[in-house]
Amino acid sequence: MRKIAFAIFLLIPSLAEALKVETYSPFSQASARTSSKSPASPAKPILVASGRLWVKFDPAFSPAQRFSLLASLGCSAARDYPNIGWTLISLPAQMSVAQGLSSFQGKTGVVAVDVDRAYTPNSTPTPNDPLFSSQYGLSQIDAAGGWQYETGYTSTVTIAMIDTGIDGTGQPDLDGKLLNAGGFQSQFCDPDTTGSPCVADSPPVYACNHATRTSGVAAAETNNGLDIAGVSWGAKLLSLRVFNPADCTIDCGSIIPFGNGCSTDDAAIVNALEYAVSLATHPAVGGRVVINMSLGASGTPCVNALDISTTPIAVADAIALSTSTGIPLAIAAGNDGSSVNAPANCAGTSTSNGVIPVGADDQNNQIAYFSSNGPELAANGVVAPGVNDVTTDVSSQTTSSASGTSFSAPHVAGLAALLLSAHPAATASQVQYWIRSGADNIGADANYQGSGRINVFKSLRLAQNGTLVTFAGQTKAIAFPNPFHPNQGELSFSIPGGVAGSNPTIKIYTIAGQLVDTITGLTWDGRNSSGQMVASGTYIFLVTTGIGNTKGRFSVIR
Repeated sequence: MRKIAFAIFLLIPSLAEALKVETYSPFSQASARTSSKSPASPAKPILVASGRLWVKFDPAFSPAQRFSLLASLGCSAARDYPNIGWTLISLPAQMSVAQGLSSFQGKTGVVAVDVDRAYTPNSTPTPNDPLFSSQYGLSQIDAAGGWQYETGYTSTVTIAMIDTGIDGTGQPDLDGKLLNAGGFQSQFCDPDTTGSPCVADSPPVYACNHATRTSGVAAAETNNGLDIAGVSWGAKLLSLRVFNPADCTIDCGSIIPFGNGCSTDDAAIVNALEYAVSLATHPAVGGRVVINMSLGASGTPCVNALDISTTPIAVADAIALSTSTGIPLAIAAGNDGSSVNAPANCAGTSTSNGVIPVGADDQNNQIAYFSSNGPELAANGVVAPGVNDVTTDVSSQTTSSASGTSFSAPHVAGLAALLLSAHPAATASQVQYWIRSGADNIGADANYQGSGRINVFKSLRLAQNGTLVTFAGQTKAIAFPNPFHPNQGELSFSIPGGVAGSNPTIKIYTIAGQLVDTITGLTWDGRNSSGQMVASGTYIFLVTTGIGNTKGRFSVIR
């Protein structure tokens, strides 16, 4: 999307306020006028300035005739540009750009009419959260590159966290993200009362710190100058607590010594899933819905215990109901290093059903030793950072470091939220396809890595363009944006699949061969190893992985 908020203010002092923009689908008017043949594929909606249009009048059309036409349409001339023959037109209040275009089209004296396109600086957004640079996972999945396309504010999306309950009081990176509108709010689905319905839990109570940590990964308040950044800046959060505080210690251990008291059950999970489905049927309240489930049962197949050959369990049917309602699910694969746990194994081995089991990798692009694996991951899953993730914690601790596939899954949920914000009509299966097809191969077997580690930039680019064939980073190592302006964001690197592997390092050199910096992620802030901003010039980068090496170059302009 493109948006500019400076030059026009110098031309029209009366408009010297925040630029108002809206989206416009270029073929929408043509489709409405053409009954026999519609465009084969409508163009992608573009961002345009609200309240004005460009009009080119016939030179023979007198000023008096122009004034009369504009007055009849309730419009006025903001400024004439005689050197190029165009006039910037101000539309009346409440008239959309599409309505304005329709009003001028075909009018006597009008040669052409066009939108006033909006633009953004062509740079990678960098949040001002002080711990952003410590979140290696966001660099590893190229979140900053993806934020060029979408930060999560275009359309409303709510991530339903079926978990231990979010700390709803005193966690500044989460408090403002909690959904409470249209009768929908955080819920407690009690596992200690079989079949109990969910009851209001707002502000939400937490049984232990787990959900507060997973929620920060997915959607912490971002660019607010506090603590950490979330994958989706704009997503709302819905706390669906399925654990009882009376059962759990603060770190999610059992209150009962040597017991398994801090646990939930099928009934509570089914109730929570049905509540999320209910929210999805009220898009005016929560927009599109994504579900994150960072919980599991080791060794439990996703089929009925009495008929393991054919009958799915109740949770599997509730999951199927969710995906049929358009909800993609990110579910932790498990931490026992063996087969994919339930309910993640409900993804099965038929591809693209909207259920995404998620394994964990570490800072060195290696599969975490504890990450569960199996054919469900190969067919439908991915991996995401899950070792020492810096995230939010309950109010007494503010932030913490956490490990497990529990924290890999919300990386995927956050990416799903970004995709649905940019493409609100997408199905759950489409979201899963974009996530898996944009993932980076890190050199592990598919049963361990699924289709690879998620790449936010590539998935959002794929969703926008429909292909990655034209992306140079698929065939060679590239750095972008190139040239790079350090004061406008971060530089992102793309490693081609042929050399993608474990233990990646990127060394940056001056054109004279002097080592500037060594990084292990996919983004760079423009500073050398001493923390000083580098000078303008041309730089070489060398990528080395467990498979091979490649190199590229980029320019820095300060």
